[in-house]
Amino acid sequence: MSNFKLNLPTDVPWERICVTEDMIDKAVCDNRLPAKWQTSLAVFKYRPDDEYQLYPKYNITYLKVTATITGYQPLDQEIQGRIDWNGVDVSTVPGLTDLLNSYNPCHGAILQVVVGPHEKKPDMDLSEYPFFMDFEPKKRELYELATDTKEKQSRSIESLNITKSAGATQSMEILDVDMGGGGFGAQAQYAGTGGGFTYSAPNGQWGTKRLNAEESLSSRSSDVAQERRETYSFSTQISQMYHLLDSYHLGTNRVVFFVQPRPHTLEEPSGFVRGPRPVEGIQEFFLIVAQLKDQQDFCVSLRLDTSHLTKTPVMDYERKSETTAMASCTAPVATDHDIPAERIVGARACFFDCWDVHYQCYRTEASDSVTYNAPSGFRIEGYDVLVNDSQNGSTSVVTTPNGASLNVNVSAHGHKCYEGSEVCVDCPDTIQAYAGHARMQVQVNLISTTPTKQIGEEEVLMITTRGLCCCSSDKEFKPMDEYVVGFKNIPNELKINANFKERASTVVSRAAANKTAESKAVAATYNHGTCKECADKIRAALPIQSDAKYTIRQANELSNYIKTETLKSLNDPTVKLRKFVDTDFFAKQLEYKLIQYHKGRAILDQSIVNDVSGDALQRLEKFFGKNAKEITRKDLLTLRSEELSKKIGLKMEQVQKIKLGALGVKFTSNEDKENNGVKGTGSKKAD
Repeated sequence: MSNFKLNLPTDVPWERICVTEDMIDKAVCDNRLPAKWQTSLAVFKYRPDDEYQLYPKYNITYLKVTATITGYQPLDQEIQGRIDWNGVDVSTVPGLTDLLNSYNPCHGAILQVVVGPHEKKPDMDLSEYPFFMDFEPKKRELYELATDTKEKQSRSIESLNITKSAGATQSMEILDVDMGGGGFGAQAQYAGTGGGFTYSAPNGQWGTKRLNAEESLSSRSSDVAQERRETYSFSTQISQMYHLLDSYHLGTNRVVFFVQPRPHTLEEPSGFVRGPRPVEGIQEFFLIVAQLKDQQDFCVSLRLDTSHLTKTPVMDYERKSETTAMASCTAPVATDHDIPAERIVGARACFFDCWDVHYQCYRTEASDSVTYNAPSGFRIEGYDVLVNDSQNGSTSVVTTPNGASLNVNVSAHGHKCYEGSEVCVDCPDTIQAYAGHARMQVQVNLISTTPTKQIGEEEVLMITTRGLCCCSSDKEFKPMDEYVVGFKNIPNELKINANFKERASTVVSRAAANKTAESKAVAATYNHGTCKECADKIRAALPIQSDAKYTIRQANELSNYIKTETLKSLNDPTVKLRKFVDTDFFAKQLEYKLIQYHKGRAILDQSIVNDVSGDALQRLEKFFGKNAKEITRKDLLTLRSEELSKKIGLKMEQVQKIKLGALGVKFTSNEDKENNGVKGTGSKKAD
């Protein structure tokens, strides 16, 4: 009689073998906590006792991978330690804390789990690698049906059991169904005759169905209820099936899980939605690993990539108007002591004979000029004439080609002619006597030399990643903090404000057509500048992304685009992982915040001599072709960090520190010790 006993099912006594350490609060009850919203990973392991190891060739091990999928918040412990927060002047660096504390929802995630030998031999055959014998869940799908609710969702698993063979799983799939109700009726008669009550639900279904399914290495699943629903026309008009969770590569040593949010299927009353739905929360995956019996314990490697929609400002040129001083002059009637002018024939006299009578003319002159210089950071885009009055005079406006200054010029002249020495009894003593005057005043329309005004926001796709590696036998693990993989521009057809400039040009054209004759302002196209009135109408018509909405089709297509770009980024050999503050995107976002303030623009116009020194400064002088004192921080920020690194011969980390220092960010003393060719970023104020 066999002594083998079948013990009662018990919960798996999991042992945690590794976890992402940056999400652990190492100092409890202090004022600093780990980032609230970043992804995390944890791996739990259990190896059944030998009595349950029923495979003669393999040892079976259970793994549970817990992935916490959240939105992305840039501020973490590493950034907190690098920035000198006591030196951050909120008025000098506006938006720094807002950018680092911003929350970007997650709209898709890819989890990769890899197992491999602890010690790889040079001649090890691939058949000797450990592999995944089974895992759960395998799928999560959403069916859109031709019912009143138009959707049902299946999910697995609500419960998971491991059979006594220790190599197969039993799970239960749950179907949430709502396909409408039936009928209801009642009848009654008075005086004791008749009466009744009826209720029917011939075609209605609602509630939850539990569908048992058993899976093993060689398994066949049959879902009778699903097949029946796909037989009858009322309940099987499937117009679309959406994959919410997909899994890949069962039987290899690497599995991939793709998780994406539920799409929009029901038509909203307004017809618009806010965008793709987020996907967040804890996702647990159960995996069964088979390994050759004569091998040491295996290693586990994980990588979690998440996709987020973040926002970047839509910047436009700032426009304003200023009025010049009045240019005015008056020229009196000339006298015979004023400037001699031409000598003309003014009359004809006759006495036996006729002769010409000449007059000597004199003139007076007066002029005035008003010079207007555009303020710093602006250039002259055009002007509107407010006052233009002249008699026996002229007016003109001259603008320099670079738009830096404008001159309002007025001039006038007086005149009078006196009779000469010829004899004439009836000739007048003077002729052509008149005075002159002129005055002019204009309204100067200014435009900023660089975009300094935020008129909206547009979304950008940001992909982040984190990794975890643990060799459970030695309890060694090497977690990788969350890094940014890259940023992707949303295609124009998926943007809310795809026709941004086209609509703005239409507004300009209509505004120009409707202007009255009295306005005297010239409306140009959107790309070449506009009058103030046209610009105001443009700004009133432009969309603000945060208040706009997507169509349902747009939102679902954007979700598909996010999935495609996330998958493409997995094996991109050009990707260089960086922390959020080390990206050009962050530097540009901070520059957008800074440039909207007068004090911020003053900081950007300062020379870089306090930021860069040594050979790096000489290389920048050669690159820009001007003296270091003439190179501004704004010039420096026009270069991408990678390009700037090559130009001045510094590491990317040092280059990014220079750029952020130019934007007013202070660094701790520990960071400054590593600055070769960098000065002033940690000990001196940026202003």
